[in-house]
Amino acid sequence: MAAADRTSTNGAAALAALAGAALIGLAPIGVRLSELEPAATNLWRFLFALPILAIWAGQAPAPSRRDLSWLLGAGVLFGVELNLWAFALMQTTIANATLLTNMTPVFAAAFGWFVFKERLGPGALAGGAIALAGAVTLAMARAQSGAGPADGLGWVGDALALTAALGYAGYLLIVRALGNRVSVGAVMLWGSLSAAAFTFGLCLITSEPLLPQTWRGWAILVALGVVTQAAGQGLIAYGVGRLPIVVSTVLLWMQPIAAAALSWMIFDEALGALALFGASLILAGIYIVQRTRAGAGA
Repeated sequence: MAAADRTSTNGAAALAALAGAALIGLAPIGVRLSELEPAATNLWRFLFALPILAIWAGQAPAPSRRDLSWLLGAGVLFGVELNLWAFALMQTTIANATLLTNMTPVFAAAFGWFVFKERLGPGALAGGAIALAGAVTLAMARAQSGAGPADGLGWVGDALALTAALGYAGYLLIVRALGNRVSVGAVMLWGSLSAAAFTFGLCLITSEPLLPQTWRGWAILVALGVVTQAAGQGLIAYGVGRLPIVVSTVLLWMQPIAAAALSWMIFDEALGALALFGASLILAGIYIVQRTRAGAGA
């Protein structure tokens, strides 16, 4: 009976992670379709999610002052990551921006070696090299095809997406360090609140308009906050917390796959043979890195 219950729980967790990743895959479409600039769009994404996250966080004890300060710092890194990724979407293809930003596990493994002195075995090194080779291949394919919203600036978007992966790796390291003391709801609430404050400051610096002009513009912002930030991230947090890391990594590939498929249909950003090969290398490299870290108990 216990085994059956465990199987049922794992199945529900897998479905949650898969559904969450698919919902997150809608985020780049929403950013592209938004009437506002990237930072202002992200600001409303955070703000519309906050009431839901506050209810979620209220189900668990509040974090200590020390942990709260770390959560706020993690939120700034999350804000940096999300805004760099959003700006990347304006320069390169959705597939490139999403795949390159999803190279976070590779950078997290490197940070883990540097910060936590975690040993990097041959598998992690090989996986990192494969993923980086895939990133270069994907960028080359985009350059050859000229695809993307900004002709001649795709390399800027690719670089921003890779930098975003670095920021998210830092965010995850902090969250990991607090994982045994702080609830997932608290992490998402305080991280999103801090990210919203950072993003608001960015909007002031860039002088971006903060209000959409139509009901459609508002609907997109509400959907980003409720569907992608609260529901999507919430389902991922539930699923990933109950599954082996290698299984959750494979399921989360639904995000870049969904984003690439939708961008192909909506924006005609087709992936050619070379781009598909590069994407495959990135996903294979991420899988190898995650499998190696899971085997080492990292």
